[in-house]
Amino acid sequence: MLIEFSIENFLSFKDLTTLSMVASKSFKEHKDSHLINTNSKLTLLKSAIIYGNNASGKSNLLEAMGFMKATVLNSFRDALMENNERKFPLEKFALNTKTEKETSFFEISFIHNATKYRYGFEIDYEKIVAEWLFHTTSKEVYLFKRDLQKIEINKTTFKEAIGKEEDVKENVLFLSLLATLGKETSSSVVDWFKQFNFINGTHDRGHKRYTIDKLKSDKLFFNWVLHFIKYLEISNLSTTEEDVNEIDFETLREKEKDEEIINLLTSIQKITSKQPKRDLLITYHRKYDENNILVETVAFNFDKQESEGTKKLLYLLGPWYDTLQNGKVLVIDELDSRLHSHLTLRLIDFFYSFNKSNAQLICAVHDISLLNKETFRRDQIWFVEKNQFGASELVSLGDFKTDTVRNKSAFNKNYLEGKYGAIPYFELDEKLNELLYAKREAEQV
Repeated sequence: MLIEFSIENFLSFKDLTTLSMVASKSFKEHKDSHLINTNSKLTLLKSAIIYGNNASGKSNLLEAMGFMKATVLNSFRDALMENNERKFPLEKFALNTKTEKETSFFEISFIHNATKYRYGFEIDYEKIVAEWLFHTTSKEVYLFKRDLQKIEINKTTFKEAIGKEEDVKENVLFLSLLATLGKETSSSVVDWFKQFNFINGTHDRGHKRYTIDKLKSDKLFFNWVLHFIKYLEISNLSTTEEDVNEIDFETLREKEKDEEIINLLTSIQKITSKQPKRDLLITYHRKYDENNILVETVAFNFDKQESEGTKKLLYLLGPWYDTLQNGKVLVIDELDSRLHSHLTLRLIDFFYSFNKSNAQLICAVHDISLLNKETFRRDQIWFVEKNQFGASELVSLGDFKTDTVRNKSAFNKNYLEGKYGAIPYFELDEKLNELLYAKREAEQV
């Protein structure tokens, strides 16, 4: 379970910024449905929703989480592949002369296997500048602390790291090295990072493959999906294989007289014939006669004949199912893209109602119909806005004073009125009109 995530000097975030999943004790709404009670006396939120203008930094915040996960999982492997000359694909805050020379900071705290951890690192393009891992039993104690290549190990609580201090390269995380060596605690921490599911809601790449594979291999999931989408009037699903190569090479060769082109076509056919076949998802819809009597079912090519919203929903169900079943963290950029507002609301309500494994959902959206007190608590709602210096700033609705926002406030109305900032707008000034029609008016003179 995620507790907090912090970044500094990464993409559009210049200053230290923290997204917290800790529930506010002063808010009483949705206590039975929106909260996770942990053994460590922490109460966590099941979800967080992030609003902001286009280019405000919403996606950058989620990308920072993905960057930290990728660095933890791939640090050791990538260093080997690049012959120890690997540079981190780091993008520092670019609009300040000071940040260009400073390190980037990442820290995350979470609960895994009933233990609370706090792990983080500071990195530059070519090296790990600092790294640390703490855990909490009765109180928080360090397991290891790193300053460049100097590593201090808690010999009482972290014996698995003893003797490995000299084995780590400057561009490899010590945690990743220990996990690669199969060390128990380090492997457990790295396994937690694997429980992050990341989705870009504007396209289906990545999770589409996962969902189709799961439909083919998991009968329980198949039946769950079929029941889930019955409101779409889809009576059944199936998967089949489709040749990637749709070119009729035999016909082309028969029509061609040039020997060189015939040989070229033959070579191309040999290459394409070795390509793996791709899966084709088929949906079936009921067909009726003029008396509305069912006569048959009609097969649809899912990707070509179903709506964009239907495609997004079905492909989203794979990671949705996996997250809820296994208590993972699902991070979605633009959850509301291509989905009807009511459907997005129902998905979120489903996440609350059928969440037995303490899964968490973090999503960036634009749809203000989701911004209401029936769906989210105040401490679940976040806003991102850029300041006058181009740096993104993150603030929770729960941090606003009670004279600005109350539990009975109309969150979406206040947001549109600019009370929380982070709203998309541009000035409708006369200069835009002049520039728009300047050429036409000049030609008329």
